[in-house]
Amino acid sequence: MSLIDNFDLVVGITGLKAGGKDELSRVLKTHGFNVRRVSDAVREECASRGITDPSVEQLMDVGDWGRKHSGDNGYWAGRLLEMQAQENNRQTAINGLRNPGEIETLQRLVSSRFVLVGITAPTWLRYQRAMKRQQGGDPAELEGFLKMDDRDRGIGQPIAGQQVDRCLALVDPENLYCNDGTLAEFEQWIKSFILRHSSKFSG
Repeated sequence: MSLIDNFDLVVGITGLKAGGKDELSRVLKTHGFNVRRVSDAVREECASRGITDPSVEQLMDVGDWGRKHSGDNGYWAGRLLEMQAQENNRQTAINGLRNPGEIETLQRLVSSRFVLVGITAPTWLRYQRAMKRQQGGDPAELEGFLKMDDRDRGIGQPIAGQQVDRCLALVDPENLYCNDGTLAEFEQWIKSFILRHSSKFSG
């Protein structure tokens, strides 16, 4: 199956928690992108199980289950892209890619119209941001954050598990940003990224 005719550009976003992926998504939205999170599909699955306010660990568990149960490490990303293909928006972004299989699936579905972006930041800075944003399900203590971070990176995880470090290794250097500066600097980099790919869309 191919969805290449449904899209002009599909941006895949990977990176560790509290690195700046949501800020990138926000700016992409202002340029006409339809942005969805991989966790949107995972949350739908959680809701079907009666889990209405899942913790980060529960989201990770269900995400891992979907990849393992389907035998497809790109299961969630493919499911989301199929949903977005029906929404008739030719510029789309999928936030929260956490397994190389998800990247491979998007590349297979839309070929050269897919671009992967990676956002990084030092662990201490991401922890500070996580404490400041107080997003539902985030660990409240440093120990819990570091445990979550190790799992997110793929440390000691199965091939169908969280593998963000491996995802980041697949990002072209020009599309990899270390978000350890000011918000203005980050926004300028995002605008430069959009400009580099502006020939593919009309946003």
